Amino acid sequence: MAKRYSRQEFLDRLWGEIKRGKPLVMTGAGNGIAAKFIERGGVDILGVYNTGYFRMQGYGSLAGMLPMADANELVYQVGKREVLPQVKEVPVIAGLNGVDLLRDMRLFLEDCRRIGFSGVHNFPTVAWFDGEFRRTLEKTGLGYQHEIDMLNLARELDMLTIGYAFNEEDAERLLKEAAPDIFIFHAGITRGGTTGYTEGRSIQEMAERSQAHYELAKKIKPDVILLAHGAALTNPEDGQYMIDHTACHGVQLGSSIERMAIEQPLEARAASFKDVHFPDGAQRW
Repeated sequence: MAKRYSRQEFLDRLWGEIKRGKPLVMTGAGNGIAAKFIERGGVDILGVYNTGYFRMQGYGSLAGMLPMADANELVYQVGKREVLPQVKEVPVIAGLNGVDLLRDMRLFLEDCRRIGFSGVHNFPTVAWFDGEFRRTLEKTGLGYQHEIDMLNLARELDMLTIGYAFNEEDAERLLKEAAPDIFIFHAGITRGGTTGYTEGRSIQEMAERSQAHYELAKKIKPDVILLAHGAALTNPEDGQYMIDHTACHGVQLGSSIERMAIEQPLEARAASFKDVHFPDGAQRW
């Protein structure tokens, strides 16, 4: 069963890696076997997300942003039954919907901590929405403030906090009001594979956009840990590019570790087994 870490213990592990010159790797794990072998690969943080569950069922990540299932209950149960029992040492965090009006969030966070989660990430998030829909959410009491409040509650409960933002306005608000331990600029849906986004910016453009947000983050919270995520970051070479060209301390991986590690290898392995044949001249009928 996964170890539960205090916030300071968690941070000490992360900064220890950084000071050893090792960039951080944070990944999602949509089921137990993913968690088991991703941990063996040496990652630093495992995250349980409703999007991870949908990815491992063969659907696109954005399924996690639609009203299918109960996002928080899904993460709780996948964590409790599948991921946490398979993990030995790596800290596990929960991606939680802060805009959940049907829960007492403090009690829910306490329960998440009790079963073994060591941190909280505000995902799914209304930050992904923009335009009139986002403005309406904010004006009707269903906005980003709930997520900020959730992260502050998690901090009070001695859990590590991770914050997502998609633009500079939300990033500034998040960093000033919640001061997350880790800040991740979400550059957009990961492209590639069978359910990835087919368009999008280059890795060079992603690095430029990310760096602008990292500079803002460092001005507000100099000790924040910065991770790169999404869009054109689909393989280790892209991760190296982000490390080389931005101030990030590492990468966060979802589709690029869960889904893409399975799609082609599994298809190829199935095809290889289908290629076996009867000996020449043999009849089995």
